[in-house]
Amino acid sequence: MQNLIPGDMLEVNQKLKWELDTGMTADESSVIRDAVLAGTQYFVDEALEGSYWTVKWDANQQNIDIYGLDATVVGAIKPTGESLEADFRQNSQGLFMRIEKEVAVVVRNN
Repeated sequence: MQNLIPGDMLEVNQKLKWELDTGMTADESSVIRDAVLAGTQYFVDEALEGSYWTVKWDANQQNIDIYGLDATVVGAIKPTGESLEADFRQNSQGLFMRIEKEVAVVVRNN
């Protein structure tokens, strides 16, 4: 369960319960933010066929910045709505499909 990247709200609630049961401090929003970040990192690693680039939340935790080998931002994943968390809550599968496509463009252009 620790490595599960929740793909929908049912899985978010399952992971949240697991985290709380194991003594971690978490809430629904933190589990969603972690899922979106981990999902983005997964798509970056898949596109590059290895773990060469890193993804991190920007300073305002609104966008996910994609860092290349030289630690400069080579791209960003931005919400279409109020936030990436809100995008996940509205349509998690659609969000992950969009992230996968945007990551492919960033990789191709860099």
